[in-house]
Amino acid sequence: MSSISDATKTIATEVKSMSKIFAENQKILISLKNMIDVVGTSLEQIQRYSRQVNILEEDTQKLFTGLSQVKAHSNLIAKVNEQTSKLQDQVNKVHEKQESMPDTNKLMQSVADSLDSIRNNTKMIMNVAEKTEKIREEIKQVATKTENVSHLEENIANLKVNIDSVASKTEPLLNLSSDIRDVGIELGSLVRKTDSLAALGGDIKNVGIEFVNFRENILGKTKQIDQKMADLAEMLNRNVESTSEFHKKSNEIYQELQEIRHITHKTSQNTSREVIGLLRLSEFQSNVRMHSESKYGTLDDLEKMITQTADMVNLFDRLSIEAEKKMPLPQEVKQWAVAKILDCADRWEVRFTDVFRLLITQLGSDLVKEFLRIEQVRDLFGIRAVDEVRNELNIQ
Repeated sequence: MSSISDATKTIATEVKSMSKIFAENQKILISLKNMIDVVGTSLEQIQRYSRQVNILEEDTQKLFTGLSQVKAHSNLIAKVNEQTSKLQDQVNKVHEKQESMPDTNKLMQSVADSLDSIRNNTKMIMNVAEKTEKIREEIKQVATKTENVSHLEENIANLKVNIDSVASKTEPLLNLSSDIRDVGIELGSLVRKTDSLAALGGDIKNVGIEFVNFRENILGKTKQIDQKMADLAEMLNRNVESTSEFHKKSNEIYQELQEIRHITHKTSQNTSREVIGLLRLSEFQSNVRMHSESKYGTLDDLEKMITQTADMVNLFDRLSIEAEKKMPLPQEVKQWAVAKILDCADRWEVRFTDVFRLLITQLGSDLVKEFLRIEQVRDLFGIRAVDEVRNELNIQ
């Protein structure tokens, strides 16, 4: 009977331990399910991002086609630039011709001066003509006097001396008449010259009008060329503005693509890190479970379990730093690992002091204080172990 009772006790303890293991396995499975759900949601997000990347690739292809069109337009712009340069050369030539031509104002001034001189000469000629007319009248008066003298034959003898004297006086008058004739001839030539000068003045006026018309035509053409140049400059400015706006939009789209690629790369890295963490966690739990199921063990085995626990804590901390997101080892896993280590120490009859020292040195007093359960220590190792824990960790 005693052997049967011992067997039943051992079976009861084993059943109790197995039930604990099953309960812990259920918790682990629940946590794994949650992690798998997280992985599934992350995969869905990756699929969404891949769709967005495909859409962005299509947009980039459209952008490349737009860039090819812009290159074609740039060839047109080069042709327009060549035409504008040619127009600029023509305008420069026109300006040079305008500069090389004599100044119309100076020409008109010279013509006006010549007209003024001609007018002055005509006035002088008119004065000369008036003087000649006066001389002619005087000559006529002298002729009438000479006719009256011829009728007075009676007084010829008496007046012979006077006639001689008068004849001597009329000789220079005859010479004066010839001079007057010469003056008349010269006056006629001068009148003809004045007529020709008047015609020349009309021609000069016509030339001035033609110069004015030519100048107005040149100014109109230069204004038209300037207007065309302004229109071409405005078109070029518009093309430059459109190309700059297109480059700005393409840069914005490129930056968005880079951001999306960075996000997708980051999410893929985060998911890969999470998968690595989950795989290492499952491996760690299987190793701890294998150690806890064995009936025999030593302090070295416990040290290996504690070292693996510390490695897992450090692994998840490192993954959190790399992913720039908190990915700590779950608290349930830490508490489960500490509890398994204490169960194995009790089963393998290892001293609590040695196990407790290894836990503090490998895991740190803060982690042990947070996840060590006083009730488990009391049930497994007694009140002395509880006092040791409280004294070491400053627990009231």
